[in-house]
Amino acid sequence: MSKPKSERFKVLQQIAGRHENLAAQDLGVSMGNLGAQRSRLLELQKFREEYTHQFYQTGSTGISGSAMQSFQQFISQIDVAIEQQKQTVALAERDQVVKKHTWEGKHRKTKIYDKTIERFTQTEQLAQENSEQNETDDRNNARIHKKDI
Repeated sequence: MSKPKSERFKVLQQIAGRHENLAAQDLGVSMGNLGAQRSRLLELQKFREEYTHQFYQTGSTGISGSAMQSFQQFISQIDVAIEQQKQTVALAERDQVVKKHTWEGKHRKTKIYDKTIERFTQTEQLAQENSEQNETDDRNNARIHKKDI
């Protein structure tokens, strides 16, 4: 006798579940990366703010032209790094959104298999109960029929 539909679908459910788990892992990695990139951006912005504050404190007592030029070049380099980091954060955000959508799709598919298997199991159980009831009825009818003879 062949396996019931619910059993055959369990294989597909397991495969879908593994794909969902892999997508969830990818999403977790992506979320971790996004958090790290945002932290790096905040560090760069904080460093720029601290360096600028330190420069103004130093500059209040007087500063040479070459020191001013060095400061401006360094701030410019930090600004470039901040802009690059903003782009990296934006890429990480897009990656996280894609990974989230991928996981959601895999999750929906797994849930569909869950519900399908549940429905098949209920149908199979009802069919089994009906079959058992029919067998019981047939046996009772046979006994009644034997008594009548």
